Amino acid sequence: MPAVDKAISELRSKGIDDASIIDALSKLLDPETAWSIHAELSLRFFNEGLQMVDKGDVVQASEELYKAVEEAVKALAIRSNLPEAKEAMEGGRWTVSLLDEASWKLGDDVERAWVEAYFLHVNGFHEIRIGIDEVRKRINVIKKLIDSLQQ
Repeated sequence: MPAVDKAISELRSKGIDDASIIDALSKLLDPETAWSIHAELSLRFFNEGLQMVDKGDVVQASEELYKAVEEAVKALAIRSNLPEAKEAMEGGRWTVSLLDEASWKLGDDVERAWVEAYFLHVNGFHEIRIGIDEVRKRINVIKKLIDSLQQ
């Protein structure tokens, strides 16, 4: 196994997910590469979220759909050269405040998807206060954002 693959595998085994690895390395990547990676992660998380919805898993569906929107906001903020993206890339991490501010600047569709995803993150993942139908109701709003990354 090449050293790079071994390092990534070791980080994953310690509970560090791909998105966190990319965030930490973002300041070393050119914006186009960073945008592409975040867009790709967004689509991957969205598809995983849909699979969890099909299985009726509220907790995992909520978190995967939240992560899909989180990565989409990062991608669009980088592509739009927002100051929030610059701050996150220089600091090696995105905060909820940076994501929230970026979502507002990126327009109504992005901001609405962010609000719905954050609802899922809190109520479906952390608090587990909703059912799978509450998750399903939010898919179309999130899908619209994910689809916009492929345009």
